Amino acid sequence: MLNRFFFKLIGIGEKNNLSIETFESIKKPSFREIGQFEREVEKKLRGEVNHSALYGVMVAVYEGINTREKIYDYFKYFYTSDSSYIKFKPSYLDEIIQTGVSDGLIQEINGLFSLSDSGRDILIKGRKILLAKARGAKWVMSERFALISSLICLVLMSSLKILIGMSSGSDALFNEGIENFTDIIKVFIISLSMKFSKDKLGSIVIILLMLFTGINLVISSIFSLINGEIIIPDVYAFFLMLVSISLNFLLMNLKAIVGKNSGNFSLLSDAKDNSFNMRLSTGVIIGLTFAIFKIYFIDSLVAIFISSLVIYDGIVTLKELIKSGDNIEIDAFKLHLEEMIDNRISYWLLATIQEDGLPKAELNQKFIESVEKGHSVYDFFAILGFYNVTKNGAIRIINALENDALIIEENNKTSLTHKGIECLNKGSAEESKKVARDLKQQSHGKFGCVCCIFIIVATIFLFIYGPMINDFLAGI
Repeated sequence: MLNRFFFKLIGIGEKNNLSIETFESIKKPSFREIGQFEREVEKKLRGEVNHSALYGVMVAVYEGINTREKIYDYFKYFYTSDSSYIKFKPSYLDEIIQTGVSDGLIQEINGLFSLSDSGRDILIKGRKILLAKARGAKWVMSERFALISSLICLVLMSSLKILIGMSSGSDALFNEGIENFTDIIKVFIISLSMKFSKDKLGSIVIILLMLFTGINLVISSIFSLINGEIIIPDVYAFFLMLVSISLNFLLMNLKAIVGKNSGNFSLLSDAKDNSFNMRLSTGVIIGLTFAIFKIYFIDSLVAIFISSLVIYDGIVTLKELIKSGDNIEIDAFKLHLEEMIDNRISYWLLATIQEDGLPKAELNQKFIESVEKGHSVYDFFAILGFYNVTKNGAIRIINALENDALIIEENNKTSLTHKGIECLNKGSAEESKKVARDLKQQSHGKFGCVCCIFIIVATIFLFIYGPMINDFLAGI
């Protein structure tokens, strides 16, 4: 129903389903047009549209959910992954409604809520922004974009690491550059595995290459340790490693989200490889730091330690892939991003169990319905990094909560254990902190601009005074 009304709201005509695919048929506003009112909308909504809980309440009010009790009931089973609110509790909703009334977006007459003219205008503009953001997010979180981004970063970073590694004498830095260069092959492996529908085979090949690289690094680092190679500390190498960690972190999370959303094992395996690169870059920074004080063997020791961890992780993953045959579930593929996603959903499930004590099957169905409702309001941003939610729901996480003794099902009713109550209280405290920040009008854009300016200025100063800093390091 919400989807149908939204098409009427923005003057497009009635549609049956407002999914991400239907956006292609909508005449979207240009980015220039959005830029003219985006700041106004974010100021009124106290944040970006896809993060704003006030936007969600305004949608409900527009749809005729116009009493406090109806709003409570509507948001009782509601889930979106991109908001500070995990559970829309009545106390939170009261504060959100009050914010909307105080800002002149929502009006209340005889206990009935409606949107003011200003509120309707903000809702229309907010919806347009959301459509444009969803279109952009769909493109960014596509398999094609993930592969292209990975290829560009690998070519750039491998070239710089090899050059600086040779000039500074850092075995770990040079080897990481070579490792990044061989990673380019993995991009083509992923592309081929997707083209010929051999996704799992591609994943196994990538893990094998990761193991080969780890073993090669262990061997080369052992030789470096024996030969006692000297490392020249270089400020540019430090800077490059920080950039490498940042890029690999972004690529790892991008591939994790895309892989989890699409069910692509190859991308998930490559995300693990980005994690490997992050560890190696951290190891290089440690080695270069000790090299300043003429302690050179640490570089090789750290490289051996990190490579050994990666080899172990790769063997465990490879065994799981082979052992599972064709029955492996994509959500069982553990990643860095997995814990954050699971924790958020786990809190929602625990809070719902405490409120209603639903049996596991019904709880899972309520979660699916909640995601569908969240999608009708926040579209693409309602659920990220969770594969095939309409089919599987959160049954994997529900079973994990039971196995971890956080919940127990008896007599067709689920309840929290003492451990589960403690976990819920901890999650509630963390959510309250986020909610408190969300209710304040903050300017995240200014903070982002300040950070960008700082990074640009620091980079300019680094390249101007880099030679002087290197001379100082060499003289210590």
